Amino acid sequence: MQLQRRHTLKRAQEFAYVRNRGLSCVGRYFVLTTAPIPPTCAAGPAFSRFGIIVTKRVGCAVLRNTMRRRVRELLRAHGESLGKGRYVVILLRQAAAGADFPALREDFSSLLARHAKQEQHAPQTSC
Repeated sequence: MQLQRRHTLKRAQEFAYVRNRGLSCVGRYFVLTTAPIPPTCAAGPAFSRFGIIVTKRVGCAVLRNTMRRRVRELLRAHGESLGKGRYVVILLRQAAAGADFPALREDFSSLLARHAKQEQHAPQTSC
């Protein structure tokens, strides 16, 4: 999956929408929250839009930017499994700063599997 500028969340309203109406799953290094894109949005169901949150708790600016690049790489590899027509917000937890890329990849793929399973069974609860 090729990430383009139109695939990113930019507005605080979009992040708030996902936080209020989305389904969340918590992993060791990530918190994954998804919500369907509202029908009034111009993006529609053609593709999903992604947002990455890395707080100052994670570390200095250099480390935060490195973590964002790693998450974008994970989304390129595994983003299609989230489906189309969704807002996806990924929050990096503080423990992610000390993790290497294979550990991040493993946690992210297990989080995606749990999220998909949870979404099938109870779309309005969190895991």
